[in-house]
Amino acid sequence: MVSATINRFMHPLVYGDYPPVMRSRVGRRLPALPAPEPAKVRGSFDFIGFNHYLIMRARSIDTSSGQEPRDYYVDAAVENPAADITTGEVETAPWSLRKLLEHLKLNYGNPTVWIHENGYADGPGTRSKAEEEDDDDEDRAEFLQDYMETLYLSIRNGSNARGYFVWSFLDVFEFLFGYRLRFGLCGVDMGDAARTRYMRRSARWYSGFLAGGELRPAARAQKSYVQ
Repeated sequence: MVSATINRFMHPLVYGDYPPVMRSRVGRRLPALPAPEPAKVRGSFDFIGFNHYLIMRARSIDTSSGQEPRDYYVDAAVENPAADITTGEVETAPWSLRKLLEHLKLNYGNPTVWIHENGYADGPGTRSKAEEEDDDDEDRAEFLQDYMETLYLSIRNGSNARGYFVWSFLDVFEFLFGYRLRFGLCGVDMGDAARTRYMRRSARWYSGFLAGGELRPAARAQKSYVQ
């Protein structure tokens, strides 16, 4: 599955061709790169940027029968893991970020990496500010703490990760979920016609952390989920 996702982009950028596993599975349907292109593509990037939210569990399928028509997941010999997202069976795993950064370091020359999006969603997106007063926003803060701790450990272990951006500053309209999921450090009061904005507790914690505060408040220092 890694060869069908991460490596399908990284291998041409670093080595000038598709991964060998991908070539063997896709065969003649994967076009050969004309002579000038490998040299042009190889090393033609300044950094690698990606969004990271969750993991998808790959479940193997039997492709020995030569199943036709073949698609992306048949070529990768796995069931379509995206179905888990549509049914709400999603899994966050901070350790997966460390494994991804380690994979890039060991197999692709430790490129400069920027994490463009990482964030926690809750829902439904119709609660008013008053209804949120009973919610201390602990899950979002702990999610970010876990991922930033993992990022720190990866950098200490030699990863060339240079940047990290939280998604999102504000509750926004999500292309996949509309207003049903809210990623914002700052909330939008959906019960107010004026859509008033307000800071969640995770926003106050994050701004304090960026100003030099502790990653984990002392009272919750024992809550670490990094594996």
